Amino acid sequence: MIIVWGKKHVRRSLGYVADFCPICRRPSAFNLRRVGLAGHVYYISLGEGDLVGHERTCKRCDTPFEADPGRYRGPAKKLAPLKELIAQTFPDLGTVWRERIEFENQLQQGSVAISSADRPPLILSPFLLLSPKVERQFATTHLDKEVGFAFAGLMAMLYIVPAIMHKVAPDKADDAFLFVLLAGVLLVLWQVAMTGRRFMRREIAPVVAQALRPLKPRTSEMSRALDELRKHGHKIGRKLKVSDIEAHLKQPAPRPETSTAKAPR
Repeated sequence: MIIVWGKKHVRRSLGYVADFCPICRRPSAFNLRRVGLAGHVYYISLGEGDLVGHERTCKRCDTPFEADPGRYRGPAKKLAPLKELIAQTFPDLGTVWRERIEFENQLQQGSVAISSADRPPLILSPFLLLSPKVERQFATTHLDKEVGFAFAGLMAMLYIVPAIMHKVAPDKADDAFLFVLLAGVLLVLWQVAMTGRRFMRREIAPVVAQALRPLKPRTSEMSRALDELRKHGHKIGRKLKVSDIEAHLKQPAPRPETSTAKAPR
């Protein structure tokens, strides 16, 4: 008997806090989580494990960031409107992030000039921020709805096709079963192989586009950023395609939200 055991990261929600999201480029609500490293048996964790850190995940773009719980008054147990969440959990948000908020306001208004030397790190930043999410996704096998549909279709066809063949051509029923089985397995495997590509198109490309939109990035700038990440071993550099980002950049920009926290003067 083979026993599967080892260590895994265990995340437990501590509540909600307000903070600045560098992907959304504005203050946002976050889910604050404790991250522990616990033993598991057959991937069932044994407790919360030893504390290894905290993370905050933006409720708007679903991007996780490292977090320091000490900067907040304390997490709110329930998600509240952003203005209330700021007052309750991080009333100094506007002061702490004053320069960044001012820069983002000027960027949105088109009143800030960005030098050619400053553009590369600004373009690279969203890719770096999303890289941990991509690494986590590809660290294990994930099955999405398309894989489920393919498997369900295989099971249905394995039942339906032989039943029909037994009536119309009994001598071919076994061959039909084997054909459906082989074709179905290949389809399921193909869908499993494509899960990563779908994840990048659905979960990463639109978020990168959202973060880069105010910078009006050129194709060459995004390509250089991905090349740099690829050289340093980041999976996002290999898995993400510039064409997917550009497809979202070509779509109409969402209506800008009014920022709740303003930089103090």
